[in-house]
Amino acid sequence: MSIETFPSVDVVVPAFNEEGHVGRCLDAIFAQDYPADRFRVWVVDAGSTDETARVVRERAATDRRLALVNGSGRLNAAQACNLGIQQGSSELIARVDAHTYLYPDYLRRAAELLTEEGPTVCCVGAQPEQVGETPFGEAVAIARGSSFGVGSSVYADQRTRAEVDTIQAGVYRRAPIEEVGGFRTDMLVGEDEELNWRLKKAGYRLVLDTSVRFVYTTRSSWGAVFRQHRNYGQSRVRVLAAHPDFLRPYHLAPPGLVATLAGLVLAAPFSRRARRALLALVAAYGAGASAASIQASRSRPELIPRLIACFPALHLGYGVGMIEGAVQKLRERLGLGEARTAVRRR
Repeated sequence: MSIETFPSVDVVVPAFNEEGHVGRCLDAIFAQDYPADRFRVWVVDAGSTDETARVVRERAATDRRLALVNGSGRLNAAQACNLGIQQGSSELIARVDAHTYLYPDYLRRAAELLTEEGPTVCCVGAQPEQVGETPFGEAVAIARGSSFGVGSSVYADQRTRAEVDTIQAGVYRRAPIEEVGGFRTDMLVGEDEELNWRLKKAGYRLVLDTSVRFVYTTRSSWGAVFRQHRNYGQSRVRVLAAHPDFLRPYHLAPPGLVATLAGLVLAAPFSRRARRALLALVAAYGAGASAASIQASRSRPELIPRLIACFPALHLGYGVGMIEGAVQKLRERLGLGEARTAVRRR
């Protein structure tokens, strides 16, 4: 592909309280080996209460390819993405989270693959390279790459190139996104998988290719991981409510675990059988988490204790979130409450 034939790209970065990461994220974007005059960057401030806007504003003052877009009040990621997309008109749209750092050839490889695959492929992306900034964050990175941690998601997928149902982040063709109406703004998080499902139902294909690389920075504490996956669980209910055919058996495992644990804990004071079942369930889960931790951290055995602790943050957070999401959805349908539009804490 010659420089003249590279398609233009709008890089959209939704950001909420990302002062600690957005600078490095922008460094990676502007270090792309893509023609400098063929891409622009739109950082959408989703209502940050920290110095995210200041960091971006100062950077934009020295680079005309960067613009800060201020939303009105607290925006969720879908609202921020749609607002960023509306700013430009490029053929391609790269959705980049402020917590991610692109490899220098990310945009070029994605554009080449979209050209190679043809117009039926609407998005090219890759599984994230998980990294942690603390020892617990390193354990989270390993857990999210383990099939025990996240089931059959793209985090655990090791295929080189394959058609997939969803991509965490990627480079899209603009026309298909506009055709299906953009991101749905009633999603708390997980707006990408909902959009991807609509694109697939519209007849488009999504391709995951591990030559398109980016780094994802994991959360650094148990509480942060629990909150993150709780938000994922709540949003998964919204995706399933909109698309029941998106449901897979492994989606139900975390809420099933949480519901069973809760039921046994409540029954334990009154039933010896419940106490035995509770002990058996905890022992079985602990054994599974321990075995998965040992297998997944062969090169980092010192992380095994943290990894064992990390799995419950993923599973319990996700399970609690799905149960809360189901209750919230029921309340909304009964007219007993209004839908939340954005997460309170990441």
